[in-house]
Amino acid sequence: MPKKAKELSALSVAKIKGNGRHAVGGVNGLHLRIVNDSRAWVLRVVVGQRFDENGKQQLHRRDIGLGSYPEVSLAEARAKAHEMKAQIRNGNDPIQQKQDQLQALRTQKLRNRTFRECAQIVIANKSRELKNQKHIAQWSTTLETYIYPTLGD
Repeated sequence: MPKKAKELSALSVAKIKGNGRHAVGGVNGLHLRIVNDSRAWVLRVVVGQRFDENGKQQLHRRDIGLGSYPEVSLAEARAKAHEMKAQIRNGNDPIQQKQDQLQALRTQKLRNRTFRECAQIVIANKSRELKNQKHIAQWSTTLETYIYPTLGD
């Protein structure tokens, strides 16, 4: 069974100076990570299992950033850590959830573009490849003559 970290006070946390990961107690897996002058709260959790390169099943550990110290106080970090642990107990992976939301936003931005806007981006990229100005002009002229009247924007 893993060793429980002693619950540190806010004053004790402020006095920690050495580089590394320092357990602060209160919530299993909550650490203050110090690298040079950077201090940040990190919650290390297990979110299911995965297969390694040999095909063996292993625990899937993740480090979840909770904010930088002292902008996020010890009490806030503990509250956020409790919230994250509750989400994980309910079967949600907070990091995967955030990545899915970002991917949905990117996809939404792409869907709002018109064909004409996408074509202009392609022509701008092609103009870097093509050296002859005549060829660059042919791309846009072909689209204007044959495609835009049929498809519109």
